[in-house]
Amino acid sequence: MRKACAWLLALALCGAGNATAALRLKLDAPELDPAQREASQQLLDEAADKLPPAFRERLDREIEVEWRDDLPANGMGQARGPQRIALNRKYLADLTDGSAASRQTGRVHGTERRELLATLLHELTHVYDRARLWSAEEKREIRRCTRQEETLGRIAQPTDCRGQSGRRFTLSDDPRLLDLAGWPQRAGQRGRREAHNGFVLRSPDVYELSNPREFVAVNMEYFLLDPSYACRRPALYRYYQQRFGWAPEHSACAQSFAYLNAGRDFGQQPLGQLDPERVYEVDYLLAEANDNLVSRWGHTMLRLVICAPGRPRGPDCRLDLDQHLVLSYRAFVGDLQLSSWDGLTGAYPSRLFVLPLSQVIEEYTKVELRSLASVPLKLDREEVASLVERAAQRLDAAWSKGPALDASERGQLALAIAAAKVAATRNGLDLCNRMFEVTGARSTHAALRLDRYWRNLRTQTLHDPLDYKIRELGDWALNQSPPQPTFYS
Repeated sequence: MRKACAWLLALALCGAGNATAALRLKLDAPELDPAQREASQQLLDEAADKLPPAFRERLDREIEVEWRDDLPANGMGQARGPQRIALNRKYLADLTDGSAASRQTGRVHGTERRELLATLLHELTHVYDRARLWSAEEKREIRRCTRQEETLGRIAQPTDCRGQSGRRFTLSDDPRLLDLAGWPQRAGQRGRREAHNGFVLRSPDVYELSNPREFVAVNMEYFLLDPSYACRRPALYRYYQQRFGWAPEHSACAQSFAYLNAGRDFGQQPLGQLDPERVYEVDYLLAEANDNLVSRWGHTMLRLVICAPGRPRGPDCRLDLDQHLVLSYRAFVGDLQLSSWDGLTGAYPSRLFVLPLSQVIEEYTKVELRSLASVPLKLDREEVASLVERAAQRLDAAWSKGPALDASERGQLALAIAAAKVAATRNGLDLCNRMFEVTGARSTHAALRLDRYWRNLRTQTLHDPLDYKIRELGDWALNQSPPQPTFYS
C-alpha cells in the first residue's frame, strides 16, 4: 500500500512539474537598491508577458538577467550562454527614475525603455533559437533528410530536403524563413544559400541583414512590439504566427498593395493599388526568341489575371484584359544610349517592372514581331496571394540593388536558365507531340494553324540547342563548374 501511495505521489509531482514548466526570468543583482530592483523586475515581468505562450513553455529553463558595465557602449544587452543575459548598466539609472520611458532614442522603437524591452526580447530569441526546440514533426524531417544526404549525397537529395539536413537552430536556418528573409537558394547549389541579403529597403533595422540569426531576433522584436508589423511584413508575420500558434494584436491592414506603375500611359495614377482578392490566376508569359542579338533567348514574365471591380473571381476575368498586369524583370538603362556590350556583360541592373498587359502585347507582337504564349499556373489562393506579396517586396529590393552581377552570380544565373530551358523545351515538345496525336494532319490547316506552336518551339531549339544546356548541367553536377554566360545563355 505504501509503495502504491509513493508511486501515485511521485506521478502527481511529475504532473505538477510539467504543468508549471515554463521560462523563468530571475534578476541576478544583489547589489541593487530596492528601487533599482523594482524597476528591473518590472522590465523582466513585462518581457515575459510579451512572449508567446508556446515560446515560454518550450524554453523551460531559468535565465538569469544581470546589469553589467563591461558591455560595448553602443550595445544594450547580450546573451551570455543558454541561461544568462547581460544588460548595459549605463541605462539602469534612467530606468529607475522613470526618465527612460520618455527619452527618445531616434530609432523605430522610440523610447529608451522600449529599446531595453526590445533588447531583452531580442536576446531571449537568440537563446530560444540556439536551443533547437523543434517540433516532433520537424525532428523526424531533419533526421530523414540527414540520413538521405549521408546515404545518397547532396546531389541526389530530393527538393523537399534541401536545407533540412544538419540544421542547428530552431528558426534561423529554417528554409522557409530564409526564403522570406532574403537569403534564397543559390542556383544549382543544391540548397546552399546566398551569402548576402539584398532586401535593403524598408528595413526597420539594417542590423537584421547581418545574418539569419540576427534577422530572426530583430523581427521577433517587431512582431511582439509593433502593431503595424502585420501590415508592413505580412508574410513574416504569418510565419511567426504559425510557428507559435499565437500572435499579438495588430493594426487593421489595407486590403491592397501599392506598386509603381511603369506603363506609358501618363494618364494613369503613378502609384497603383493591387488587391490580391481580385487576382483570379497567374500565368507564365513567354515571349518567343528571334534573331536579334538581345532577343534570341526569349523573355519570361508573369501575368496577373485580375478581375474588373465588382466581378467575382472566375474564368470571365480573363476577358478583363485592361485590368491584367505583367511582372517583368528588365535591364534598367540609366543612360540615353543602349550598349549591347553592357547588356551582355551585366552592366545594367535588373529591376522588376509592373506593366499593363496591353503595353506588353503591343511591345512584343507589333513592334518586335514576336509571339506571346500565356500558360496558366496551377496555384491555390494562398500561393497567389503570397506571389503578389513577394512581387511587391522584390520590387523594392530589385530597384535598390543597382550594381551589376559579379562573374560567379552570372554563372549561377546561366545555370538556372539552362535548367529552366531544358525543362521548358522538353515539356513544350511533349505538348506539341500530344497535340499532333489528337488533331492529326488537320493541325496544319490554315484556319487552325496549330502547327505554328511546334514551328516556333523548333526554331528556338535550333538556335539554342538543348544538348549544350544538358552538357552544362552535367559539367556542374560532376565538377561543380558553373557555365560561362554566352549569347545563348
